[in-house]
Parts: sequence; C-alpha cells; structure tokens
Amino acid sequence: MSQKVRIDGVKHAGASVFLGVDHCDNPCWTRNSERIMVWLCDGWRTRFNQRREQRPRNIPVRDEAGEIIDWVKEPLGGSDVAGLLSDKEARLQCPWMAAVPSSILATSNRLEDAEWSAGIKRKKTIGGRVPGFKSRHRGLGFVCWYRPSNHSYNAVFHKTGRKSGVVVITGMNPTRWRKPGEKLHWRVIIHVRVGQEIRPYTSVHVDWTHRTLVFVNMPLPLPRTGDGVIGIDHGCVHTLASSGGIFMDMPKPSKAELKRLKYLQRRMARQDRVNEARCGRTAKFASKRRQKTLSQFNVLQGRIVRRRNDWIEKTTTRLAKENVLIAIEDLDVKAMTKRPKPKPDPSNPGQYLHNGAKAKAGLNRSIPSNNWSRLYGRLKDKMDANGGRLVVVPAAYTSQACHECGHVAKGNRESQAVFHCVECGYQANADVNAAMNILDRALRKTGGGTA
Repeated sequence: MSQKVRIDGVKHAGASVFLGVDHCDNPCWTRNSERIMVWLCDGWRTRFNQRREQRPRNIPVRDEAGEIIDWVKEPLGGSDVAGLLSDKEARLQCPWMAAVPSSILATSNRLEDAEWSAGIKRKKTIGGRVPGFKSRHRGLGFVCWYRPSNHSYNAVFHKTGRKSGVVVITGMNPTRWRKPGEKLHWRVIIHVRVGQEIRPYTSVHVDWTHRTLVFVNMPLPLPRTGDGVIGIDHGCVHTLASSGGIFMDMPKPSKAELKRLKYLQRRMARQDRVNEARCGRTAKFASKRRQKTLSQFNVLQGRIVRRRNDWIEKTTTRLAKENVLIAIEDLDVKAMTKRPKPKPDPSNPGQYLHNGAKAKAGLNRSIPSNNWSRLYGRLKDKMDANGGRLVVVPAAYTSQACHECGHVAKGNRESQAVFHCVECGYQANADVNAAMNILDRALRKTGGGTA
C-alpha cells in the first residue's frame, strides 16, 4: 500500500550542503534547495548504477565467419569494472557523494536487487531484455528509509495543517569539508499537500521530475474475527492439519498439467541435444525453437506457482483472522530432504543394498513443493500485523507421542494416517494428534495452559 501526495515546495535549513570539489580542487557548497534535490537524486542514481554494473550478462563469442562459438559472462558495465564498493568506499572515491545521507544510499541496494530479480523473472516468462541502467534523462528521484524504531531523523513527516505537512530529511557534511563559520548539520524540508491521514510508513519515494512524493505504508492489521488458539502440523498428504481436525490442502497441478510439463521438458532436452550436435554446446541460447519451448514451459509453471501462492495468502489470512495464537513445529527441511548414502552389499562386491532411495526421492520432491517456508513467512507477517502470536515449538516426537496419556513410542504410529497408542488405546488421525501435541507444547511455552 502507498499514498501519493504532491510536493508544493522545498526549503533548506542549517549549514550549506557540500556538493564536492571542482576541477581546481576547490570545495563547493550550496544553499539552493532545488540544486540540493537534484544532487540527492544524482547520488541515489549513481549508487544504483554502481551495483547494476556488477550484474552479469551473456556475451557471444564469434569466429572469423561471424558464427557464435561460445558464450561468456561479462558485467553489464564492461570487463574492466571494479568490485562493488561499499557506501563508505563510494564516498571516498566520489567526494561529491560524501554528504549524501546513508538512509538514501542504502535504499539503492535493496531496490536494485528487487528490480533485477523481477526483470529477470519477467524476461524468462514473457520475454524482454535484461534490465539496464537508470538514466538521468528519464527522470530524477530517490528513496529514503524511515525507521521510527531506530529514532530515524530522515523522511520524518510532520503535519502542519488540515491538508498540508512537511517531510524532513537530515544530513551532515564531512568534518574535513566544513564551511568556515557554519555547522555540519543541514536539513531539507519538503512541503507536501495531503488529502487524508498519512498511515505508518517505511520509506518515501521522491519523484522530483513530476514533483510528487509517495509514502510506502506498513501493512494494515487484519481485522480479527475470533480469539482462538490452534496448532498446525505440516504434512505431505495434507499440507496442513489443525488441532481441531481440519485439513487444509494446497492445490496440486492436474494430471494434464504435469503431462504437459514433462512433454515440454523432454522436448527442450531433445532440442538441446540437436543444437549441441549441430553448432556446439552453447548454440541452445540462440535457438528460437528452444526459446519458444522454454516460454511455453515458463507460462505453465508460472500458472501453477500463482495458484499455489494464492492459496497460501488466503489460508494464512483466514488463520490470522480467526486465531490469537498459532503454534507450528520447527522443521529442518534441509535435513529432511537429505538423501541416504548407499551402503555396499558385503555379499556382492560392487553392488549396493536397497535402502529406500527411490521412495526418499519422491518424498524429497513432495516436501519442497508444499513451500513450508513461504507459509511460515506469510503467517508470521500477518500475525505480527494484527497483534497475534506465532509460537514455534520443537518437532521432536510430536507424531509419536499420545495426546491423551503422553506415552511416546514408535509403534504408536501404525501408518501415515492412523495413530493408535499402545499404552492407553487412544486412536485418532496421526496428523491431528501431532497438531494437538504442538498446541500443548506452545501453551506450556507461553504459560497459556497445560496439556
């Protein structure tokens, strides 16, 4: 969510701002607010492009006849590009950026990474070019963080009237570039016209070309419809099982979709073999037929991913609205998907014993497809937003412990779905029994109750 407002004017206060040195190594200062805003935009764009020039791209290597014989990776900025500079190193190398606030320079790294990831994903799915650099002629602007928890002095909004306010950005000149007779600190006061109450925000985006400013708001809390407590068990047959006996299953690809994906994969592999036999190992990147097959595969795969993400968003929203406490288990997915090492057969040298590697391979594919990490991340964000609590408890023996008597035994788990306690005879669904154990551990951990 964001709120866009109009900039009415800019005012400077405090010390003169250091803009760098001229060709004769003479320091330059200014108190012109318009010049200061352009300087801030130039500093942010320069740091953005410095990171962007480190990104790799594929460069074709051609023979004397002009045919592509190989592909090599080269930075967007050229082969002579130096390593990525930190903000401190960039200030030393470019003195004119010495007084740019760190809350402005730091945003360029985060936004460049997000823009590059989105651009590459868009290029793979619907086509397009590799994202390039930001040009000054296409527009001026910058982004500034606002973190009230750190007592930030940048991008602070103050309301000055019923439909007016100011955004204050604070900076400081380096000590060695102090203007004689002045202090080090300076402020830029941006007057904005607001039409509604400004909600809590994390950063401001200044578009100096169009004289607008955008507040990037924090997520609004979800209106809670209940105050229940629930334990959730993860599984492969059922994505989620609640302590109340409700199963929540993530939509899986249909048989037709899986068949189509496998066909496109085989077709792409066949095209790769033909291209390698005809024109070399890297010829597949120039094949239009392979690019078409890859585009079809990405479109279908993207549809499956969007359907899964939509289910995750709706399910986590419903759980966050209905419950004040949610308990989940702490799972080590990396250890769970580790393939067993083959054991040699002592009776047959050179042969290995069957240790369930094929069944484990199927399980290893099923676990990542449920995307438990995204489920946890979205659930945590939404519970934090509405004041709820997400409790993570150890997962050890939650599926083998009886919810009624607490007896732990491997024989309690008769099958994937059946739980039958060998001590007291309690029977239940295995996933639901595990979810109730998870909830009990969370209540004991938080002091909200006992098993």
